[in-house]
This record gives sequence, structure tokens and C-alpha cells, in this order.
Amino acid sequence: MDIRAILLDFDGTSLESNQLFISKRNMKALDLAMKKGVMVIPSTGRSAAMFPPQIEADPRIRYWITSNGGRVIDIQTGEIIYESTLTPQQSAQVCRLFEGQMIYGEIAAQGRIYMEKEVSRNRANYHIPPHHAWVLNHERHVELENLSRFFLHENAGIEKVNLYGVPEEKQQPLIKALDETGFLLITEGAGKNIQFFPKSQDRCEAIDTLFQKLGLDYSQVMALGDSTLDMPSIKKAKIGVAMSNAPRHVRDAADYIAPPYDQDGAADAIEKFILNQD
Repeated sequence: MDIRAILLDFDGTSLESNQLFISKRNMKALDLAMKKGVMVIPSTGRSAAMFPPQIEADPRIRYWITSNGGRVIDIQTGEIIYESTLTPQQSAQVCRLFEGQMIYGEIAAQGRIYMEKEVSRNRANYHIPPHHAWVLNHERHVELENLSRFFLHENAGIEKVNLYGVPEEKQQPLIKALDETGFLLITEGAGKNIQFFPKSQDRCEAIDTLFQKLGLDYSQVMALGDSTLDMPSIKKAKIGVAMSNAPRHVRDAADYIAPPYDQDGAADAIEKFILNQD
């Protein structure tokens, strides 16, 4: 089958349970696919600063679709192929809703992670996922005294925001305030953990822009994912693969349902359809 590229999701698709590393079997399958000339293109909600180390270390994996399409990067040249972020004014408005309240927040912008200095210095007091702790422990973040002032002064736009451990009494008021801005998309299951993107972001548009540059179309692509955000690519791809841990509506959109992420479902699909291993 003439598959020229793999759109690869990370969380819930190809990473181990610790959300830090791609499993050995998945990496081996990706390596063998690339040796056959198939491009691997990460397509993820993660910002560039939170990519798995194996992806960063492999120069063959050149094009990154990050922050749900907020930025598409040619990692070799630094070219920003596509970008869709909040305006600096919107970014400052959003930050004012939670800054100064000691709410753990990670702001993705310009391919980096920004945090309030006081929160970062007291991060031992917060319960955060292992891959976020890895980013902080490796000092891959930037500490700021004042978030909103930074985005205005630097004329920078936010790609996405993760808030963790929001106190119960602040959860619904904060979600309501974020929703009332009118320009944010709050992802499913918001409560003590809240993730949101600019509503204007369109991962399909980001992918289409990259495909145009590379001379690709979906008839030459395998897409692997597990979430609603992955579903458009799964539906459009020649081979759309959903992990069995995906919600029912995502699985229903797929051509093939692979084993769950913690059983190397990504490798299973690549071996079956690209490496022709039964």
C-alpha cells in the first residue's frame, strides 16, 4: 500500500503509561517505516517543548504539528509553516483570569512553556503529570514575574494553556470566565485540570498547509490517534487507526482499531499496514 506518511499522536496513542517515552516496540516500528521511506509527522496537542526525547533526537522526524495545530514547525530550519494563536491582547486577558492566584499553569507560546515564577518555584506543592515534571526538572520552561504583561510587551500569542489542581471553589467560576471570553475551546472533562486552546485553531487547516508544502494528500497517509481532536485526520486518512482505548465515536470513525496504547497499538498498525508483518 502506498503510504508516504504517518500522522502520529502521542498521549493515549504511542507513549508509555508514564507519558514520557514512546515504547520500544513503537519506536522500532517507526524506525522501520522511516527506513522504507515513510515520513513520520507528529500531530499532537502537545507544545514543542513537551515532545518525547526520542522524537527530538531523530533528525528524520523533521515536521512537527504542535499544540493542536497552533504551530507547524520545520524543526531543521526553524521555519514556522503555519501558526494560529491568541492575539497578545487576548493572551493577556486570559492570563489575568488565573495569574497571581497560585494556580499551577503552563502556557505554551512560541514553542516554549511559560510559567509564573512563584508557581514554578513552589511546584513541589502541586500534583502534576510525570511528563510535565520532566520538562520542569530539565529547565525547559521560562519563569515570568507577570504573565499578562509579558504577552503584551513581547507581542506574543498563546498556543494553549494547561491548568492543574485548580481548587474546587475556583473551578466553575474560572471555566465560566474562560468560556465567556468567546475565543477559547475548553477540552473535555474540565474540572480541577483545565486545558484550553484558541477556538480559531484548526488542526486540519494546519495539516493541509503542511501537506501542500510536502506534496502529500490524505490518500497517502496513515493517521493514528485516540481522541476527538485526532478524529478528523482518522476519518480523512487512507488508513485511519484508533487505539482501542479511544472513545466509541473515535473508534467508529476508524478503518482499523488497534490494541490500546499500553499494548503497543501504534506498532501493531504500522506492522500490519506498512511493514506487512502479520
